[in-house]
Amino acid sequence: MASDGATVQVFETQDGLLLFGDEDALVQIEDHSLTTVKKISPQQVARVAGYVGVAAGELMANSGRWVKLTAESAEAVKTAGGVGKVASGVLRGDKGKILQHLKLDPLSAGALATPTAPAVLGGMAAQYAIEAALDDITAYLEVIDAKLDKLLKQRKTQTLGQLGGVTAVIDEASSIYVKTGTVSSTTWSKVQSNSLALATMQSVALAELAALAEEVSRSAGDADQAAKVLGEAAEDTEFWLGVLARCIALQDRQYVLELARVFDEGPEQVDSHRQGIEIARADRVRRIEQALRAIAASVSESAALSNLSTVINPLSAPRVARRAGAITTHVATFAEHADLQVAGIEVASKPWRRAARGLFDETSSAVGGAGASAVGKAKGAGQRVGKFRDDRVLRRARKIEEKRGLGADDDRS
Repeated sequence: MASDGATVQVFETQDGLLLFGDEDALVQIEDHSLTTVKKISPQQVARVAGYVGVAAGELMANSGRWVKLTAESAEAVKTAGGVGKVASGVLRGDKGKILQHLKLDPLSAGALATPTAPAVLGGMAAQYAIEAALDDITAYLEVIDAKLDKLLKQRKTQTLGQLGGVTAVIDEASSIYVKTGTVSSTTWSKVQSNSLALATMQSVALAELAALAEEVSRSAGDADQAAKVLGEAAEDTEFWLGVLARCIALQDRQYVLELARVFDEGPEQVDSHRQGIEIARADRVRRIEQALRAIAASVSESAALSNLSTVINPLSAPRVARRAGAITTHVATFAEHADLQVAGIEVASKPWRRAARGLFDETSSAVGGAGASAVGKAKGAGQRVGKFRDDRVLRRARKIEEKRGLGADDDRS
């Protein structure tokens, strides 16, 4: 339980809130948070204290939290009157009771000891914001990793070696960073070349997804071809989304190491570097969303079979719906974990009976030459479907007769 009058210092950045103060007080806030909260490492707290001056360091005690502000919580904080009213934006439950012993004190830039302190704090918030996004994409990878590894090995592509090599190097650097709280020149020299490799692999994945979208789009209108293409594309889509997810995760881990390295080299550069990373990540989001929208649009187009096509293809049409649904599920799951906005990725299946009724309505309302043409098509479709169903009934009847014949032989013997 936090002691009476415990003060929590709050610093607002565009990447979230930084809270510093008594550990018990911060635990109370964390336990009742409406949004993502990450604990700031002791090394980071000590680093901030050093940058902002001893007095500020003493005020901020020895614990810290980063709090994510969603669009809703940010608006709630703004409406409530700023970060001093943080409870209104990020806490649930009985806020008054939770914070009755706490004082939330906004930490303004003017109150900090050095001019570089705001940039340092902003860079720290950016690190934790990237790590929070990394948690989401890592959760996605945990679900598909086993299957992705299998697909990678089956394909025996260069992608496997590249991903494995970059991952190993970043794992080593991250372990050192977590242990020491710094990224030395030696550690950075091992990972600084990763950016080109990751950008290349990401471009390859996006190009492959674009090619899949084009191939699926070409199958639109042909139920048999669409079923075949969508079946192949479902596995390929999951594969390249998995590669893309790994690239995003590795790239974000690289950004965290970059910011830590800039902290060590020169805190005055942190803000401009953070802005550069923000622009790069926004561009990455734009390109990925564009690729996902292209896939969603092509799958939707391919799965949108006419009533006639659905009626005369009673086997292929359901396969089209199922396989299109599998692709959109892969895309939606990826988009959710990567925090991407991709609308219109649902595919509605059309039952055979509904398509048949729709086709009947179309032919009934047709008039003139166009009507005659439509009726002719409908009659032809009806004859083909009728023959298909008659043949199936006859096959079943023959099987029943054969079984009865065997039973009769047994009785006679």
